[in-house]
Amino acid sequence: MHLCISVFLKGVWLKKKLTNRTKLFMVLGALGAIIFIVGLLSGFVIGSLSAKKAAAKADAESEGTVSGNDASEGPQVVISAGEDEYEEFANKVFIPARERVFGQIPINSYNTGNFYPDEDGFMAYHDEEGNTISWLGVDLSYHQENVNWDELADSGVDFVILRCGYRGYSEGGLIKDEKFDEYAKACNEKGIPLGVYFFTQAVSEEEALEEAEFVIDTIKDYEISYPVAFDTEYVSDAQARTNLNEIDENSRSGMCVAFCERIKEAGYYPMIYASENWIRRELDYETLQEYDFWAPQYLDENDFMYDFTIWQYTERGFIKGVDEEVDLDISMVDYASFVPALREAVTKKAGRPVVSNNAINGAGSTDD
Repeated sequence: MHLCISVFLKGVWLKKKLTNRTKLFMVLGALGAIIFIVGLLSGFVIGSLSAKKAAAKADAESEGTVSGNDASEGPQVVISAGEDEYEEFANKVFIPARERVFGQIPINSYNTGNFYPDEDGFMAYHDEEGNTISWLGVDLSYHQENVNWDELADSGVDFVILRCGYRGYSEGGLIKDEKFDEYAKACNEKGIPLGVYFFTQAVSEEEALEEAEFVIDTIKDYEISYPVAFDTEYVSDAQARTNLNEIDENSRSGMCVAFCERIKEAGYYPMIYASENWIRRELDYETLQEYDFWAPQYLDENDFMYDFTIWQYTERGFIKGVDEEVDLDISMVDYASFVPALREAVTKKAGRPVVSNNAINGAGSTDD
């Protein structure tokens, strides 16, 4: 009898204990559910407000004006005029819309599906109706020894970019490309818009400035209608001076800036030639955002990470007038429509040309 009573009382005690624990779990579960619902609602409200704020900012940016005109007329390049010495003017330049979020690195926002060969087999960028809205180019150096300029002029090419020179790997001397003068003269005579590039092996900003001065002196007698590019890239030769000197990304980026700013001061349009890996590993891209990039990527589809305006899409191309394999390019910007005017403004001493970075990138503002 005593044993039965003891077992009965123990069972009642366990039941009561379990009941209290269950109640505790139920209360905790209810509190958790309430906290989850409150957090979910708060996140939704905050997300909605952020989205509205971002949309308002985007609308404000897209509704900006270009020199007092509606932004729908397209971005413009504006040159500031001197006092009555040179009439102020602006050239409209077609630039495909590229999303640029302030505070973030500009990325490739072209429609990849709109890159495909045209009827002649050359890569091109097209609008939604299938119209070509890019310009075909070829870059040449002494490696292309035989060029028939009559045939090249009739090939459909829209521009040529010549190597004007390079710095030696070991001694570091500045060397003009053997074919530059011959080819630059031919380009001008045939009326083919011309750009140039310099292959750098600079190890300091002072050397980058020296390279810029060399380029300016080399090209001064020719009409330059496309950018002047600073070619910075990896060199496989282990004994190359850029491999023997330790150069961090800040120093290398500083060289790019030094070169580009000097080129800009001379009235030419600067550009940086660099691969995606080189930009990511060897450059501080945030300090170089204001410059246009020439992107080498040899793929059928362009998935270049960063924003660019010229795409070197093959190193094994063929085009009428050039016997050897050649680099082929497409430009997303009709540089020939405004680059000569920049140079003309400087040579006429009409004051330093002012090119708004926002205008170039399509945001639609100009500097006075």
